[in-house]
Amino acid sequence: MKTTVIQPHKSSLNLDANVLVLLMYLAMAAFSWIPYVGYVAWAIPLVLFLMEKGSRFVKFSAVQALALGVVQAAISIVFAIIVYALRPSIYGVTLYLPLTGGAWAFWLIGLFVSIAFAVLYIYVIVMAYNYKQIELPLVGPIAVKQSERQF
Repeated sequence: MKTTVIQPHKSSLNLDANVLVLLMYLAMAAFSWIPYVGYVAWAIPLVLFLMEKGSRFVKFSAVQALALGVVQAAISIVFAIIVYALRPSIYGVTLYLPLTGGAWAFWLIGLFVSIAFAVLYIYVIVMAYNYKQIELPLVGPIAVKQSERQF
């Protein structure tokens, strides 16, 4: 992971850039734990990316958060489908009984993945609040390219 120190500045939305990034990640982290709403938590950084006109730091963070949100939503949906498919059913009707066997294991793995994303969000929040731009593997280079584009 590449870390870049950014000079303190204000965003075009008239907030300190680090506070705006902090609020964006906090909102994403909070919404990602709400059932069904969490699947679209990535919309928060998308809106911020489209609204921000001046700060490359905010735009970078928004693109990176958008990518993380989409990946998290995709993983969550896959695990939800697997858990649903492994639930017991009678004549094609799924019974909403306590999880058993494989469904329990996949639910637990999905929970650990969600906790890992929450820890990653906390790490990025702390670094962003200190005006340190963390370039995460895979999504970081995409975020750098998109933050430099002018719209």
